[in-house]
Amino acid sequence: MTHSTTLPPQAESFVAEMTDRMTHIAQELSTWVTTEPRTLAEIEKRTLAIMKDLSTALAMGLCNLAVPRYPEDTIPCSCGQTATYQRIRPAHVDTVLGTITISRPYYLCPTCHHGQAPLDQQMGFCAGGISAGLDEILALMGSRAPFEEATDVLQRLTLVDISPNSCKTATETLGQTVAAQEDKAVTDAWNSKKPILPPLPATIPDRLYVSMDGTMVHTHEDGWKEMRLGAVYTTTATPSKKRPDHLDIRARDASYYADFADPATFGRGLWVEAYRRGISQTKEVVAIGDGAHWIWDQVREHFPQAIEVVDWYHATSYIWTIAHALYGEGTDAAKAWARPPLDDLWDGKTDDVVAHLQGYVNHSAAGDAARSAITYYTNNKERMNYPAYRAKNIQIGSGCVESSCGHVLGARLKQAGMIWNVEGARAVAKVRTRLKSGRWDETIASRPPPQRDAYTRKTA
Repeated sequence: MTHSTTLPPQAESFVAEMTDRMTHIAQELSTWVTTEPRTLAEIEKRTLAIMKDLSTALAMGLCNLAVPRYPEDTIPCSCGQTATYQRIRPAHVDTVLGTITISRPYYLCPTCHHGQAPLDQQMGFCAGGISAGLDEILALMGSRAPFEEATDVLQRLTLVDISPNSCKTATETLGQTVAAQEDKAVTDAWNSKKPILPPLPATIPDRLYVSMDGTMVHTHEDGWKEMRLGAVYTTTATPSKKRPDHLDIRARDASYYADFADPATFGRGLWVEAYRRGISQTKEVVAIGDGAHWIWDQVREHFPQAIEVVDWYHATSYIWTIAHALYGEGTDAAKAWARPPLDDLWDGKTDDVVAHLQGYVNHSAAGDAARSAITYYTNNKERMNYPAYRAKNIQIGSGCVESSCGHVLGARLKQAGMIWNVEGARAVAKVRTRLKSGRWDETIASRPPPQRDAYTRKTA
């Protein structure tokens, strides 16, 4: 352990001050706890409050140790001229430990009248702003819960008071950063002269799945507006606990792309994400979706090599709609009627299913449903070869992307009474997709340095 006498004078003074302060705190708490009986809850609350104040002082002292004892007389200015030292100027910064004040040298350029404090850039903060650590926590909390709830939880955990608007700003600013990065990646990839593609992963899976869906988000500008979500993932196959002779095929390592964009623009963004996952090098690509035309249009455009699979549950829903129209929902008669066409569909006998349903196209109760089902099965026949899919252990359900519409987007954007600005919803969705894709640290590391122009002065 380094002896205090080896430290510079400022550091020695700091160590002595903090040691004395900690001794005083221990004495104060000892007296407090022995004057009368205290509960553990009281001890926790009192200790946390005192340690929060101590932590703030400790952080502030450490930051001020970085201030040069003898500031330079001049430093270079971005305009090419020289800025001159003015004075020691205090900067207030909100941190995870509370608000701290850092007194650092301030310089002003007599040519362009631009002021700067070099220590701000060195330490990565803006005077009057929030620290990178607090900014990250606010964005993380704001991506998980309504901004008011997020700041309330943060206050209870850290005793730091931050406004909901600060949480909103941190979350949406991070989302805007992600959106800008993704938009640039799409532009770079579609550069006709010199495409720039994302780096490939170190390990390429043998099979990658791509799935797309949409969910409605309530917005001020456009009412209920569809946000599209794409998932890229792999799967694992394990024996079913209920039926050991069958395999449960489950999604894993999913990553997501979401936007309010039109199908063509969305498709490009999802392709970039899929490329990042190694889809150009994988041995096999599987695309799963329902019958929405926009989904299969994007699959043909961006993933032409994919095995196209209509989600099993959407496919069966047409048969169940007819059964319920004929015999009532949940009845034994409806279940009995549905079993033969469901078995045929499972066995890949789509033509037999269509032939069976032809007998109901003129039925007064089930005619419309039968005609819709026939059209659906006829148009998607090539995507319903379920025996072949099962033989290759290919997943046949789009549960990954459908559940993702709930846990990635809906859980944050579709809570009761929520109405969003379009850009705000988009930004929060971008943060959610990075969080749920396991790319949080990477995303935080990619943030640009904080910017502030409060010290910029210009004269007419």
